[in-house]
Amino acid sequence: MRKFTHAVLLLLTTTACIIPVSSAPVSPKSQPKPQPTMPRQNKPTQPDIIEVVSSGNKVKLADYLMPEHPSVFLFFKASSTLERSFVTKLQQDIHGTVGFFGVQLKTGNEPVAKQYDIQETPTAIIYDRRGRMVGRSSDADEIATLVQQAARVMRIDWAEEGDPRLDAAREMMGGQKQIPGILRTMTLQPEYLQGFIMLSMKAQFTDGFLDRRTKEMIATYVSALNKCKY
Repeated sequence: MRKFTHAVLLLLTTTACIIPVSSAPVSPKSQPKPQPTMPRQNKPTQPDIIEVVSSGNKVKLADYLMPEHPSVFLFFKASSTLERSFVTKLQQDIHGTVGFFGVQLKTGNEPVAKQYDIQETPTAIIYDRRGRMVGRSSDADEIATLVQQAARVMRIDWAEEGDPRLDAAREMMGGQKQIPGILRTMTLQPEYLQGFIMLSMKAQFTDGFLDRRTKEMIATYVSALNKCKY
């Protein structure tokens, strides 16, 4: 180990010696000209105008979902000042990257209202980042809660609460309730997870050509370089 460290230091020292460093002064002509500073403008975090996907006709909401982010479809009467204010305030109150889309109604009996069983306005239908409907509501606080729930959905499937496969995975982890996401991705195939755990324990947490302390030191250093919390 000590010989390896000396070899690395020697290599770094040699490399530093052979790289030429220019000491010539920089010509004034080669210096970049300062660019005039423009006044900073405060941009709104949410748009003031909502994208309308339908004004009464039937529409497939799934065609307008924002990829990898929650999507909110607001059914409201454009003629109502109160409902328009509701839509604007909702956009301002919900933070994060969210797709907001409007479905404008006049009477509430339009084909699109019947298509999605809209009983009152305003009503929001919320989809998660994977295109699955999370819920619907006419209450602003409840809509915000549903959006947060939609944003927490993972990009891939894994065993959810109540799934026997999740219980089996916890048993493999020694009864550990919280399973790291990197391992939970294999809970749909418990036999694969079991094999991975056995290999990991053998390769990382037992003495071999390198002792366990050295293995963990290397893993910690590499994770720090990669800015990885694992």
